[in-house]
Amino acid sequence: MGSSGTVAGVQMSSFRPYLQTEGDLRDSLRKIAEMGCRLVQMQWWNPAFEPEFVARAVSDAGLQCVSTQDYYTAVKDDFSRTVRLNELCGSRCVCVSGIPSDTLDRESVLSFAGELSDMAARLAPLGMTAAFHPRAREWAAVSDMPDVTCTELLLNNTPEDVTLGLDLYHSNKAGLAPDVLLHRWAGRVPFVHFKDYMLDADGIEHLTPVGQGQTDWRAAVRACQETGVPWVFAEQETWEKDAFVCMRESLDAMRRWGFAL
Repeated sequence: MGSSGTVAGVQMSSFRPYLQTEGDLRDSLRKIAEMGCRLVQMQWWNPAFEPEFVARAVSDAGLQCVSTQDYYTAVKDDFSRTVRLNELCGSRCVCVSGIPSDTLDRESVLSFAGELSDMAARLAPLGMTAAFHPRAREWAAVSDMPDVTCTELLLNNTPEDVTLGLDLYHSNKAGLAPDVLLHRWAGRVPFVHFKDYMLDADGIEHLTPVGQGQTDWRAAVRACQETGVPWVFAEQETWEKDAFVCMRESLDAMRRWGFAL
């Protein structure tokens, strides 16, 4: 599909069960590095680990953490440790997911926009930015504004340094075209998650390595290249074979599509 300056890496949420002991975390990072990958987005390691240990494990594996991610409430409640890990890793992107409200109406989305703007203002003097990762729920229309998605309302009411961490699994679930989203928010998307799936004969969803499911990735790959997205992360949290084999197959596909590793 052509070549680009976009670099493919691994979303470490893909290996949550393998990040819960110090030995497993180090082993998992080593296996990722052996795939030829150099970039990771850290998520869902054992929260008892000190940032110093996690950063050292990433560095010892020859990897670079360019972003962290967790639910907004988790980052808010453990802000100093999140910031510390990013500082130690040289990361500049603190990503949060989930609008913490049961009802996504105009008032609740704008209230969250204010909170996220405040978080971004705390990060800015440290040379970091806040990114928002919408799930399918946040790509739905605002309950009392049917022509506007929750994410669109949020981004339109936060400063430009609040960026969009685009997960194409979730936006596809919401029926949104990836190339349209990437061009709409061009320059404001630091990374894109590539996560694939297929439905079996009973309509049950199974996650697959990227490129082995029913997602047509061509428009997304082209739009990432055209808009200069810096990073794309392969992601797969459940597997029907070895998790590390799945990730290697995902990265192989993304390399074939022109992404660097």
